[in-house]
Amino acid sequence: MQRPERPPGGRPAHDAAQRHLKACHLRAKRARQGWRPWMLFGIASLFYFYEFFARVAPGVLHAELTGVSGASEAAFGFAMSLYFLAYAPAQLLVGRLLDRHGVRAIAAPASLLVALGCVLFAITDNIALMGLARFLQGLGSSVAYLGVIYLSLIWLPPQRHGMVPGMVTGIGTLGAATAQLPLLLISDHFGWRMPLLICAVAGVIIACLIWRYLPRRPSWFVELMREDGFDPSSPEPMGFQLNRILRKRNLWVLALAAAGVYLPVSVVGDLWGVSFFSIEAGLPKDQASLITTLVFIGFAVGGVVAGHWSDRIGRRKLLFTSGAISAACFALLLCFTSRLPVTVVGVLVAALGFTSGSQVLAFVMVADTAKRHTRAITLAFVNFIVMFFPVIVQPAVGLFSQWGLPAGTRPSSMQELQGYAVVVVGMVAAAGLSLLVQDTRPRDEEGGLMAH
Repeated sequence: MQRPERPPGGRPAHDAAQRHLKACHLRAKRARQGWRPWMLFGIASLFYFYEFFARVAPGVLHAELTGVSGASEAAFGFAMSLYFLAYAPAQLLVGRLLDRHGVRAIAAPASLLVALGCVLFAITDNIALMGLARFLQGLGSSVAYLGVIYLSLIWLPPQRHGMVPGMVTGIGTLGAATAQLPLLLISDHFGWRMPLLICAVAGVIIACLIWRYLPRRPSWFVELMREDGFDPSSPEPMGFQLNRILRKRNLWVLALAAAGVYLPVSVVGDLWGVSFFSIEAGLPKDQASLITTLVFIGFAVGGVVAGHWSDRIGRRKLLFTSGAISAACFALLLCFTSRLPVTVVGVLVAALGFTSGSQVLAFVMVADTAKRHTRAITLAFVNFIVMFFPVIVQPAVGLFSQWGLPAGTRPSSMQELQGYAVVVVGMVAAAGLSLLVQDTRPRDEEGGLMAH
């Protein structure tokens, strides 16, 4: 029997394409070796460190800001939550822009936007303008976390991808921890406006570093995106991508669980921690600030540990769920802060931060399954849900803690617990949702194979 003839150029073209793809994988492997990828990671992470520093400043300077503006606790909480009102919706657009244009072109202007917000904050006594400054900070900051994650997934070896979100979050939360006492000291010596002006100068410097040293997206990564079905000449419309993402039930469950587990950082650490521990534990403001710092330190360490061990055991859900449940338990125990020794409170706060650090695994699980050309926008959807929660919860805490009190009146211990209960309820619900999340395994990119 005569064999059917091959289509002209069929096999040779296929072989050439395979050789080209293999060469791209080899180029990627070589580019991810050595110190240069880690230098790029460090520069991008510096922006996240900086935006977190600026993000927690209003919580540290809470008394000064409410004093000069004359705002109530609820009004102050709403104005500060505008950060998240800008941050959260911007995530989806940022994800799309990163998928299309890479990190440098988006992150450098974003750093300048955060700096502009710091300047506006420093020159006004009006709570409405403070809210606008907070909105600008949120808009610029929306690039920081996704930007460094996206850059890391390009330039760092795949066997480090599980640790990356934990490391990035650790760097950011250390920025928040670093901000607590230094901001108070600078404020005490030079006034509350000076630390915000220093933040503005730092933002301009970081923008220059990003533009000078971060490279454009490498050509070999674009070729690897083609392996996932990406066509640079005809990119898929953003509406189609979002429609596909919104129909994924597991992604919704994962995002909502991650948002609840993150509440110790986004609500307690960012804004209400100093006030809560001042009232419940009877601590002066500087000691309450140090206690609040333990949330960030614990979260930073917990995120790195969770990411590392999830890579080692090759499973994500086990650590994510156990962390969510443990964090909810520690949050419940902190309801008894007024009856506990300060040392025990400090241990519980550190444990709360450490166990909630498992939240970073939500982003790892997304990176495990998302295609290369939709990673950023899929990560952006999860981060959108995570960062939208504080828009509701931050003002709710202030509202419940001052329910029935005149503006400017210090809440009692019981009233402060009413506000904190909003956080506890959210974390308990997140622990339940974490049980429904689908498990994932680390992505295998060796030899061009993908684990979708």
